[in-house]
Amino acid sequence: MPLAFIVPRDELAPVRHRACARLDGRASTETETHLFGLLHPTEFQRQRLQLLCDVLDLVVVPASRPLTSHQLALQRIYPGMTVARGAEWKSSSHRRRTQRLISEARAMMNGGYRALLAGGEGRQKRIS
Repeated sequence: MPLAFIVPRDELAPVRHRACARLDGRASTETETHLFGLLHPTEFQRQRLQLLCDVLDLVVVPASRPLTSHQLALQRIYPGMTVARGAEWKSSSHRRRTQRLISEARAMMNGGYRALLAGGEGRQKRIS
């Protein structure tokens, strides 16, 4: 059965058309994709986006019970962390960064990813 693309007519329609063409194998040159502003993240940006996806997986789809921010930090963000629970954790920069990553991951899930697809225009805050 042949595949079909459904592209909504909104402000991101040109980006979606280019993505469909690229998926279909028509837009393959580096120059062409650069001109169209398709996302080509740096290695640092790619790692950060992967971290945000991992955080989102652990926060949104918990196994049996949700992870605390401390458990999340130990599991994925700071595997070798020695900050204990309690007052030390509550006042740590590790906790604040973990909370920011959780917030950013949720914002990306709730539409922020569209800013990435738009290229330079309309990017939310920053990717790095």
